[in-house]
Amino acid sequence: MTKEISNNSRIAKNTLYLYLRMFITMAVGLYTSRVVLQTLGIDDYGIYNIVGGIVILFSFISNALRNATQRFLSFEIGKTTGGNVQKIFNISIQSHIIICLLLFLLAETIGLWFCLTQLNVPVGRENVINYVYQFSVITFLVQVIQVPFYSAIISYERMSFYAYISILESFLKLVLVYLLIVSPWDKLVVYSALIAVVSVIILLANVLYCIIKLDLNSFYIEKDKRSFKSMMSFSGWSMANGCATMFSQQGANYFMNIFSGVAANAAFGIANQVSAIIYSFVSNFQSAFQPQIVKQYAAKDYKTLNVLIFRSSLLSYYLLLLIVISFGVESNYLLEKWLGVVPDNTSIFCILLLCYFLIDAIQAPIWMLTYGTGNIKRYTIVTAIITIFNLPLAWLLLYYQKPLYSIFIIKILLNICCCVYRMIYVNRHINFPSLEYVKKVGIRAICVTMIILVLIRLISYFNIQPIINMLIACICSGMIILLLGFDSSDRKSILLIFKRMISK
Repeated sequence: MTKEISNNSRIAKNTLYLYLRMFITMAVGLYTSRVVLQTLGIDDYGIYNIVGGIVILFSFISNALRNATQRFLSFEIGKTTGGNVQKIFNISIQSHIIICLLLFLLAETIGLWFCLTQLNVPVGRENVINYVYQFSVITFLVQVIQVPFYSAIISYERMSFYAYISILESFLKLVLVYLLIVSPWDKLVVYSALIAVVSVIILLANVLYCIIKLDLNSFYIEKDKRSFKSMMSFSGWSMANGCATMFSQQGANYFMNIFSGVAANAAFGIANQVSAIIYSFVSNFQSAFQPQIVKQYAAKDYKTLNVLIFRSSLLSYYLLLLIVISFGVESNYLLEKWLGVVPDNTSIFCILLLCYFLIDAIQAPIWMLTYGTGNIKRYTIVTAIITIFNLPLAWLLLYYQKPLYSIFIIKILLNICCCVYRMIYVNRHINFPSLEYVKKVGIRAICVTMIILVLIRLISYFNIQPIINMLIACICSGMIILLLGFDSSDRKSILLIFKRMISK
């Protein structure tokens, strides 16, 4: 019991730091997005989303690598005896250098050919594509090489530094916006270059922290072939899953470009940014409990592990649901106030992407558990096949002139298929109580969501002012979640966590 209280306190403290980070980065992100869109214009913003979108494109790969590296470091930290974090950290750096070189080769051959020959861009902007692309490649490679350092910070649960470094990044982006406005050169090229510069500064800050504060400073070539092979294999399969998500996401974006032009890419880019900002409310919470899942699995504390997964799944889902409901009831109003000029289809894209992320939110602890085991080959193959199937379906829908938003509906349905498979996988390979999870988490979440949607539909008939409507929707949803979303024991534990957060 004492251990569980200690873990809850640590999660609460770390969540508080992450939410401080989130509110600052979200405010800066909303402001800079508006200024960048107005400064670049819809066409150039769409070009950056499709060409410079390699940063978004390959961010799925860097996220996959980060999850893999974090798993090994957290597992090593969680061992009661015999852990060697420095060795795993060195192997991680070596493996990421190799991966970085391979990705650079792909980016400068197939990727460059595609950007220069296959994209549909406005006449007169062809000459800037190569500059934007090259700066975007630099940004991506820096993100990849940063993965071991970021993963070490998260694995040691140093969320305070992670929050501070994110605030620094937000400040640098404010400077970036100012330089973009006053720059006499091509705005799109300048924006791409400044993004690369910011990424390099953040990399250096993370490297210095790991060397000075975490004592990860004994850099040498690790000759443990078994550990190196194990990490490379795990990273490779994790990256394969990230590649599937990447091609599914950005492939649909390219199809939109081919069939509808850069205006559709602008709407898609804004929807991605909005959904990412909103999902950050949940991802911050998930970052706080992810190391605990791996460490408890390494320590074979399965009882505490299962309790954490059940609670964190519901909390992740409900936190996001509250925001999605509040945003969804007045999405057009909010987008117009934020951007002024809103590209067509932006609102429906945002809502459907958020529905997709709701599924991600509730099942995140399950894939974290799967990654914690280290045995992900079969899991990756199946989920990657399901995910990548979105590409041919998206092309068929657009080819037969179906609405652009239909590709997001297919994306949601395929994510549900992945969710079902994850339940089957953890039940067979980890002996996780999947049936109990579905009853206590899945069915409960669906019932609560349906009740909230019916209530919101009834409220909409009163034609209330937008801000008041959002406030009422949020309060009503919160009350329903608190009353019906948890059982009594979970409700007490969750209230205790929040009380500790407030007291700290």
